[in-house]
Amino acid sequence: MANIETLEEKVDRFKEYYLGLIKTAECEQNITNQKVHSKILSCSIFDAISKSIFPEISSNCQQFTALVRLCKNWPESQKVSLLHLVRLLEITPNLPSSTNELKIYATQQFESKFPNSNSIMSNNKAISSDVEIEAILELWPTQNGKPIKIGKVLPHQLKHEYLLWLYRNSVVHEYRNPGRGVELGLYVPEYAFYQEMATVSKIDEKEFKFTSHWELVYPYRFFINLCKEALDVVSLLHNKNKTSPFQAYSEGTFWLPNFNE
Repeated sequence: MANIETLEEKVDRFKEYYLGLIKTAECEQNITNQKVHSKILSCSIFDAISKSIFPEISSNCQQFTALVRLCKNWPESQKVSLLHLVRLLEITPNLPSSTNELKIYATQQFESKFPNSNSIMSNNKAISSDVEIEAILELWPTQNGKPIKIGKVLPHQLKHEYLLWLYRNSVVHEYRNPGRGVELGLYVPEYAFYQEMATVSKIDEKEFKFTSHWELVYPYRFFINLCKEALDVVSLLHNKNKTSPFQAYSEGTFWLPNFNE
């Protein structure tokens, strides 16, 4: 008579399976070509893990960001990207006067935390320099007590958890890293960071001109580490809640899940 697999054994099998996939995502052949292959695999793994613990959530985006919030080693996920906030306020036409304080605050924060070095050399800064969502919500214009859109954007769409979702969409659906940041050199941070980049506009014997700007970078090691933490968190929750990690996945002959019921 075959032994019945215990819940703990199911969780261990679940964890071992995804650790194997993560190992594939970080192998040498998948970290070529700007690490896109590794990030695609990591995002697919993260998607699958999120479905395991949030089967009641139908939105992929909500599943994804909900799991991000469980990863306590990345508290910056709840911060607002100053780079994107400042740009939003730059490009939105006819800003109402209710945004004046927000624009002043965002500009001052960005200029103090992300000054241009006037150097051709690359300069990195961790996203811990960004601001908490609560500070932005205090200044964001509201209607009936709720934030209104600036342009087409709500404040939560500037949080790193949502920007990571946009990054995921870019690598998975478009096979490319968003932005112009690069992962070069012997040492690349394992955490998300901003990278100051220089663009040369003129070079000759008499003159050398360049401008610099900041790019947001999520390096491949960051994706790998986030997947490993997510796997640990979800495995612990399944053991605690006495739930099977495989229950959320459809199994059977038919590709439309309800056909197998």
